[in-house]
Amino acid sequence: MTKLNPEPATNLRQPTLRQLRGFHAVAQHGSFSRAAEALALTQPALSATIRDLERLLDVTLLERSTHHVALTPAGAALQPQVAWLLNSFNQGVGDMHRALTSQTRSLRLAALPSAMHLLAPHLAQWARRHPDVALTLRDPLNEDLVAALHTGEIDIALGAELDLPAGIEAVRVTTDELVAVLPQQHRLAAPAGRRALRWRDLQGERLALFARGSTYDLALATLRQQGVALDAADRLLYSESLFSLVRSGLAVGVISRLYTHGMPTQGLCVRALGTPAITRRIALMVRGPARLHRPLVLDCLAHLTQALRAPAASRE
Repeated sequence: MTKLNPEPATNLRQPTLRQLRGFHAVAQHGSFSRAAEALALTQPALSATIRDLERLLDVTLLERSTHHVALTPAGAALQPQVAWLLNSFNQGVGDMHRALTSQTRSLRLAALPSAMHLLAPHLAQWARRHPDVALTLRDPLNEDLVAALHTGEIDIALGAELDLPAGIEAVRVTTDELVAVLPQQHRLAAPAGRRALRWRDLQGERLALFARGSTYDLALATLRQQGVALDAADRLLYSESLFSLVRSGLAVGVISRLYTHGMPTQGLCVRALGTPAITRRIALMVRGPARLHRPLVLDCLAHLTQALRAPAASRE
Protein backbone atom coordinates (compact mmCIF):
# COMPACT_ATOMS: atom_id res chain seq x y z
CA MET A 1 0.00 0.00 0.00
CA THR A 2 1.25 3.47 -0.85
CA LYS A 3 2.07 5.56 2.18
CA LEU A 4 0.21 8.87 1.83
CA ASN A 5 1.29 10.64 5.00
CA PRO A 6 4.86 11.77 5.61
CA GLU A 7 6.85 10.00 8.30
CA PRO A 8 6.05 11.51 11.69
CA ALA A 9 8.78 13.65 13.16
CA THR A 10 9.05 11.26 16.13
CA ASN A 11 10.25 8.50 13.78
CA LEU A 12 12.99 10.60 12.18
CA ARG A 13 16.62 10.06 13.13
CA GLN A 14 17.11 12.46 16.03
CA PRO A 15 20.60 13.74 16.91
CA THR A 16 21.49 14.29 20.54
CA LEU A 17 22.22 17.71 22.03
CA ARG A 18 25.80 16.56 22.57
CA GLN A 19 26.16 15.82 18.85
CA LEU A 20 24.59 19.11 17.78
CA ARG A 21 26.72 21.12 20.20
CA GLY A 22 29.82 19.33 19.02
CA PHE A 23 29.11 20.06 15.36
CA HIS A 24 28.20 23.70 16.11
CA ALA A 25 31.42 24.23 18.07
CA VAL A 26 33.61 22.81 15.29
CA ALA A 27 31.75 24.92 12.69
CA GLN A 28 32.27 28.03 14.82
CA HIS A 29 35.93 27.49 15.67
CA GLY A 30 37.06 25.80 12.45
CA SER A 31 39.17 23.47 14.58
CA PHE A 32 38.57 20.25 16.52
CA SER A 33 41.13 21.18 19.18
CA ARG A 34 39.66 24.65 19.85
CA ALA A 35 36.10 23.28 19.78
CA ALA A 36 37.03 20.48 22.21
CA GLU A 37 38.59 23.03 24.55
CA ALA A 38 35.47 25.22 24.42
CA LEU A 39 33.26 22.22 25.22
CA ALA A 40 35.61 20.82 27.90
CA LEU A 41 35.93 17.57 25.94
CA THR A 42 38.92 15.60 24.73
CA GLN A 43 39.56 15.87 21.00
CA PRO A 44 39.06 12.10 20.43
CA ALA A 45 35.70 12.28 22.22
CA LEU A 46 34.59 15.21 20.07
CA SER A 47 35.75 13.49 16.87
CA ALA A 48 33.76 10.38 17.83
CA THR A 49 30.69 12.54 18.51
CA ILE A 50 30.88 14.12 15.04
CA ARG A 51 31.38 10.72 13.38
CA ASP A 52 28.30 9.42 15.20
CA LEU A 53 26.29 12.41 13.95
CA GLU A 54 27.46 11.87 10.36
CA ARG A 55 26.54 8.18 10.54
CA LEU A 56 23.15 9.04 12.01
CA LEU A 57 22.39 11.53 9.23
CA ASP A 58 24.18 9.49 6.57
CA VAL A 59 26.10 12.52 5.28
CA THR A 60 29.59 14.00 5.55
CA LEU A 61 29.44 17.32 7.38
CA LEU A 62 33.12 18.23 7.67
CA GLU A 63 36.15 18.01 5.41
CA ARG A 64 39.13 17.03 7.53
CA SER A 65 42.86 17.27 6.90
CA THR A 66 45.91 17.51 9.13
CA HIS A 67 45.73 21.30 9.49
CA HIS A 68 42.31 22.12 8.09
CA VAL A 69 38.63 21.63 8.94
CA ALA A 70 35.91 22.99 6.65
CA LEU A 71 32.17 22.54 6.25
CA THR A 72 30.99 20.44 3.33
CA PRO A 73 28.00 21.80 1.37
CA ALA A 74 25.77 19.61 3.55
CA GLY A 75 27.45 20.93 6.69
CA ALA A 76 27.05 24.53 5.54
CA ALA A 77 23.34 23.90 4.89
CA LEU A 78 22.90 22.29 8.30
CA GLN A 79 24.86 24.81 10.38
CA PRO A 80 22.25 27.62 10.66
CA GLN A 81 19.52 25.09 11.47
CA VAL A 82 21.65 23.60 14.24
CA ALA A 83 22.39 27.08 15.60
CA TRP A 84 18.65 27.81 15.65
CA LEU A 85 17.87 24.51 17.42
CA LEU A 86 20.50 25.14 20.10
CA ASN A 87 19.46 28.74 20.68
CA SER A 88 15.81 27.70 20.86
CA PHE A 89 16.67 24.97 23.37
CA ASN A 90 18.69 27.38 25.51
CA GLN A 91 15.83 29.89 25.37
CA GLY A 92 13.36 27.21 26.41
CA VAL A 93 15.52 26.08 29.33
CA GLY A 94 15.91 29.69 30.45
CA ASP A 95 12.15 30.20 30.29
CA MET A 96 11.61 27.01 32.30
CA HIS A 97 13.86 28.21 35.11
CA ARG A 98 12.31 31.68 35.10
CA ALA A 99 8.85 30.14 35.33
CA LEU A 100 9.93 28.05 38.32
CA THR A 101 11.68 30.86 40.21
CA SER A 102 9.87 34.08 39.36
CA GLN A 103 6.92 33.11 37.15
CA THR A 104 8.26 35.33 34.34
CA ARG A 105 8.53 34.64 30.63
CA SER A 106 11.01 36.14 28.19
CA LEU A 107 10.88 37.74 24.76
CA ARG A 108 13.89 38.84 22.70
CA LEU A 109 13.55 41.59 20.10
CA ALA A 110 15.85 43.62 17.88
CA ALA A 111 15.39 46.68 15.71
CA LEU A 112 17.62 48.72 13.46
CA PRO A 113 19.01 51.72 15.36
CA SER A 114 17.13 53.99 12.94
CA ALA A 115 13.86 52.08 13.45
CA MET A 116 13.89 51.65 17.23
CA HIS A 117 11.72 54.77 17.64
CA LEU A 118 9.03 53.03 15.55
CA LEU A 119 9.10 49.92 17.71
CA ALA A 120 9.56 51.32 21.22
CA PRO A 121 6.20 53.02 21.96
CA HIS A 122 4.12 50.09 20.67
CA LEU A 123 6.30 47.55 22.46
CA ALA A 124 5.93 49.57 25.67
CA GLN A 125 2.15 49.46 25.24
CA TRP A 126 2.26 45.68 24.82
CA ALA A 127 4.64 45.28 27.79
CA ARG A 128 2.27 47.14 30.10
CA ARG A 129 -0.33 44.45 29.37
CA HIS A 130 2.23 41.69 30.01
CA PRO A 131 4.09 42.65 33.20
CA ASP A 132 5.25 39.06 33.66
CA VAL A 133 7.38 39.16 30.48
CA ALA A 134 11.09 39.99 30.67
CA LEU A 135 12.06 41.87 27.50
CA THR A 136 15.53 41.82 25.96
CA LEU A 137 16.23 44.44 23.27
CA ARG A 138 19.11 44.84 20.80
CA ASP A 139 19.90 47.39 18.08
CA PRO A 140 22.28 45.71 15.60
CA LEU A 141 22.86 46.66 11.99
CA ASN A 142 20.67 44.86 9.49
CA GLU A 143 23.12 42.11 8.52
CA ASP A 144 23.68 41.17 12.17
CA LEU A 145 19.97 41.51 12.94
CA VAL A 146 18.98 39.03 10.22
CA ALA A 147 21.76 36.62 11.24
CA ALA A 148 20.61 36.69 14.87
CA LEU A 149 17.02 36.04 13.81
CA HIS A 150 18.10 33.20 11.51
CA THR A 151 20.04 31.45 14.27
CA GLY A 152 17.36 31.89 16.93
CA GLU A 153 19.13 34.47 19.09
CA ILE A 154 16.12 36.78 18.84
CA ASP A 155 12.39 36.14 18.42
CA ILE A 156 11.16 39.22 16.54
CA ALA A 157 13.07 41.76 14.46
CA LEU A 158 12.25 45.08 12.85
CA GLY A 159 14.65 45.62 9.98
CA ALA A 160 15.19 46.20 6.29
CA GLU A 161 13.72 43.57 3.99
CA LEU A 162 16.90 43.14 1.93
CA ASP A 163 18.39 39.83 0.73
CA LEU A 164 16.64 37.77 3.40
CA PRO A 165 17.78 34.14 3.68
CA ALA A 166 15.33 31.32 3.21
CA GLY A 167 13.22 30.66 6.26
CA ILE A 168 12.63 34.27 7.32
CA GLU A 169 9.02 35.47 7.19
CA ALA A 170 8.55 39.23 6.81
CA VAL A 171 5.57 41.59 7.01
CA ARG A 172 6.23 45.04 5.54
CA VAL A 173 5.14 47.82 7.88
CA THR A 174 6.55 50.94 6.22
CA THR A 175 9.10 52.22 3.73
CA ASP A 176 12.18 54.35 4.23
CA GLU A 177 14.04 56.58 1.78
CA LEU A 178 17.51 58.01 1.43
CA VAL A 179 17.77 61.76 2.00
CA ALA A 180 20.42 64.47 2.09
CA VAL A 181 21.16 66.33 5.32
CA LEU A 182 22.64 69.80 4.72
CA PRO A 183 23.67 72.88 6.69
CA GLN A 184 20.81 75.39 6.62
CA GLN A 185 22.94 77.91 4.73
CA HIS A 186 24.02 75.43 2.05
CA ARG A 187 23.26 76.30 -1.57
CA LEU A 188 21.17 73.12 -1.91
CA ALA A 189 19.20 73.64 1.32
CA ALA A 190 16.63 76.07 -0.12
CA PRO A 191 13.87 73.94 -1.73
CA ALA A 192 13.20 74.56 -5.41
CA GLY A 193 9.44 74.20 -5.19
CA ARG A 194 8.79 70.66 -4.01
CA ARG A 195 11.35 69.05 -6.28
CA ALA A 196 13.68 66.54 -4.67
CA LEU A 197 17.40 66.93 -5.06
CA ARG A 198 18.98 64.92 -7.81
CA TRP A 199 21.82 62.63 -6.80
CA ARG A 200 24.00 64.38 -9.37
CA ASP A 201 23.46 67.65 -7.47
CA LEU A 202 25.84 66.19 -4.89
CA GLN A 203 28.72 66.12 -7.36
CA GLY A 204 31.66 68.06 -5.93
CA GLU A 205 30.34 67.98 -2.36
CA ARG A 206 32.23 66.39 0.50
CA LEU A 207 29.90 63.62 1.65
CA ALA A 208 29.36 61.93 5.01
CA LEU A 209 28.05 58.34 4.95
CA PHE A 210 27.69 55.55 7.44
CA ALA A 211 30.63 53.15 7.29
CA ARG A 212 28.53 50.00 6.94
CA GLY A 213 25.00 48.69 6.92
CA SER A 214 22.10 48.63 4.46
CA THR A 215 21.94 52.45 4.21
CA TYR A 216 25.62 52.62 3.29
CA ASP A 217 25.28 49.91 0.65
CA LEU A 218 22.29 51.62 -0.99
CA ALA A 219 23.89 55.08 -0.91
CA LEU A 220 27.24 53.87 -2.22
CA ALA A 221 25.71 51.96 -5.13
CA THR A 222 23.49 54.89 -6.16
CA LEU A 223 26.23 57.51 -5.91
CA ARG A 224 28.52 55.42 -8.07
CA GLN A 225 25.74 54.75 -10.57
CA GLN A 226 25.07 58.48 -10.83
CA GLY A 227 28.74 59.30 -11.35
CA VAL A 228 29.21 61.15 -8.04
CA ALA A 229 32.84 61.01 -6.92
CA LEU A 230 33.48 59.51 -3.48
CA ASP A 231 37.14 60.43 -3.08
CA ALA A 232 36.47 62.81 -0.19
CA ALA A 233 33.62 60.89 1.46
CA ASP A 234 33.80 60.44 5.24
CA ARG A 235 32.64 57.03 6.43
CA LEU A 236 31.28 57.28 9.98
CA LEU A 237 29.91 54.91 12.62
CA TYR A 238 27.44 57.14 14.46
CA SER A 239 24.70 59.56 13.47
CA GLU A 240 25.88 62.10 16.06
CA SER A 241 29.21 62.36 14.25
CA LEU A 242 27.50 62.76 10.88
CA PHE A 243 25.18 65.53 12.11
CA SER A 244 28.11 67.36 13.69
CA LEU A 245 30.09 67.36 10.44
CA VAL A 246 27.08 68.58 8.49
CA ARG A 247 26.16 71.31 10.97
CA SER A 248 29.71 72.67 10.86
CA GLY A 249 29.61 72.83 7.05
CA LEU A 250 32.29 70.16 6.58
CA ALA A 251 30.07 67.70 4.71
CA VAL A 252 26.68 66.83 3.24
CA GLY A 253 25.15 63.74 4.83
CA VAL A 254 23.43 60.95 2.92
CA ILE A 255 21.35 58.79 5.28
CA SER A 256 17.94 57.17 5.58
CA ARG A 257 15.01 59.37 6.58
CA LEU A 258 14.40 57.22 9.65
CA TYR A 259 17.71 58.43 11.05
CA THR A 260 16.42 62.01 11.00
CA HIS A 261 13.79 61.22 13.66
CA GLY A 262 14.91 63.03 16.78
CA MET A 263 17.71 64.70 14.84
CA PRO A 264 18.82 67.98 16.41
CA THR A 265 17.25 70.34 13.89
CA GLN A 266 19.21 73.48 14.74
CA GLY A 267 21.43 74.35 11.79
CA LEU A 268 20.32 71.36 9.69
CA CYS A 269 18.01 70.84 6.69
CA VAL A 270 16.71 67.58 5.25
CA ARG A 271 16.02 67.28 1.50
CA ALA A 272 14.56 64.29 -0.34
CA LEU A 273 16.76 62.66 -2.95
CA GLY A 274 15.24 61.65 -6.26
CA THR A 275 16.12 60.74 -9.85
CA PRO A 276 16.20 58.01 -8.78
CA ALA A 277 14.35 57.83 -5.46
CA ILE A 278 15.92 55.06 -3.37
CA THR A 279 13.74 53.32 -0.82
CA ARG A 280 13.98 50.26 1.39
CA ARG A 281 11.17 48.21 2.88
CA ILE A 282 11.02 48.04 6.69
CA ALA A 283 9.47 44.83 7.94
CA LEU A 284 8.69 42.85 11.06
CA MET A 285 10.43 39.51 10.74
CA VAL A 286 10.43 36.12 12.44
CA ARG A 287 12.06 32.85 11.60
CA GLY A 288 9.46 30.78 9.80
CA PRO A 289 7.15 29.10 9.93
CA ALA A 290 5.65 31.72 12.22
CA ARG A 291 2.84 29.43 13.41
CA LEU A 292 5.37 27.26 15.27
CA HIS A 293 6.48 30.07 17.58
CA ARG A 294 5.42 30.34 21.20
CA PRO A 295 2.00 31.97 21.77
CA LEU A 296 3.82 34.84 23.50
CA VAL A 297 5.83 35.59 20.35
CA LEU A 298 2.76 35.41 18.13
CA ASP A 299 0.77 37.71 20.43
CA CYS A 300 3.49 40.37 20.44
CA LEU A 301 4.03 40.01 16.69
CA ALA A 302 0.31 40.50 16.00
CA HIS A 303 0.21 43.60 18.23
CA LEU A 304 3.27 45.17 16.61
CA THR A 305 2.07 44.35 13.10
CA GLN A 306 -1.29 46.03 13.66
CA ALA A 307 0.24 49.03 15.42
CA LEU A 308 3.03 49.66 12.93
CA ARG A 309 0.97 49.08 9.78
CA ALA A 310 -1.87 51.36 10.86
CA PRO A 311 0.07 54.65 10.34
CA ALA A 312 1.41 53.38 7.00
CA ALA A 313 -2.08 52.48 5.84
CA SER A 314 -3.41 55.90 6.77
CA ARG A 315 -0.78 57.54 4.54
CA GLU A 316 -1.55 55.42 1.46
